[in-house]
Amino acid sequence: MSNGAHSPVQATATPTAAAITPTTMPIVVGVDGSAESLAAFRTAARLAELFHAPLQAVLVWQFPNVGYAGYPPVADWSPDTDARELLDAMTTEVFGSAAPAWYSSALRMGAPAQVLAETGTHAQLLVTGGRSHSGLAGVLLGSVSEATTRHAPCPVLVLRGDGHELLTPSADDDRRPVIVGVDGSPASLDSLRLAADFAQRLHAPLHVIVAWHAPLSFSGYPLALAWSPEVDARTTLAACLTDVFGPDVPSNVSSVVREGRAASVLTAAARDARLLVMGARGRGGFSGLLLGSATEACVRHSPAPVLVVPDREARAERLAQADHLPPTDHDDPRPSNRPRE
Repeated sequence: MSNGAHSPVQATATPTAAAITPTTMPIVVGVDGSAESLAAFRTAARLAELFHAPLQAVLVWQFPNVGYAGYPPVADWSPDTDARELLDAMTTEVFGSAAPAWYSSALRMGAPAQVLAETGTHAQLLVTGGRSHSGLAGVLLGSVSEATTRHAPCPVLVLRGDGHELLTPSADDDRRPVIVGVDGSPASLDSLRLAADFAQRLHAPLHVIVAWHAPLSFSGYPLALAWSPEVDARTTLAACLTDVFGPDVPSNVSSVVREGRAASVLTAAARDARLLVMGARGRGGFSGLLLGSATEACVRHSPAPVLVVPDREARAERLAQADHLPPTDHDDPRPSNRPRE
């Protein structure tokens, strides 16, 4: 999946780093007929080109539980047929009359967030387009972005507004960076590796941020006067950079320690960014997984696209659970096209 340039990231094998490698695992984009999901579809296609990866568009549909506007559904109405027609129309909108060989599509029935999370067990990246409701007659496909970031076992890219325009290789005079928040956790190190890869492919600077704030006490005990959270933050930042890049940090990488809550600091930094990358922490499992509060706040409020990277433990637990999940109610994928050579 190399674009011909030497990667500045040290070859440290991690589950997340391994997800963005030249394998047959696709980039998956969730679509529902909305303008937001169409923009996400176009972005996913560009990323598939950048990463030399297969692309799969997935549309998830459900039978309505009740009649539409109080009326029972028409007996011969076929929501799966409508969904297939919609998916085909979106494919034509993105690729024209001839879709590339590395593209495939899938139509599935079920709860959108759960189905996409399950799809993530066989994906290197999930792309979603923010809040939207489908135009399908009576079928609510809904917004799945936030739920997918909580439950998917692979990195999830959330696009909002015109954020899709930011994820194209930039000209030399475009200095808007890729921002990544780190805190020394395994998830944040994986986030830094992935952010460095995105920055290289987008020809963008990489800006690494550690946010800190001074708590009033720890578990009810007063803090030691000699302890400095800012010094700890600077030590953490240096350790993260060394862990990922080694002793020679690339020239396109800058870093800073900023005082404040992580969500506020990173959301403010994202105002002038191409992409915000963050690690997620929490308990594995579709029901009851807790996404880190800072990450969740950034997914909701960041002005830039947000790439959420699951931590290794949660990823392993979600993959293990997926092995025991029953198949989705309906699976009608188009025949898989071969990945590009």
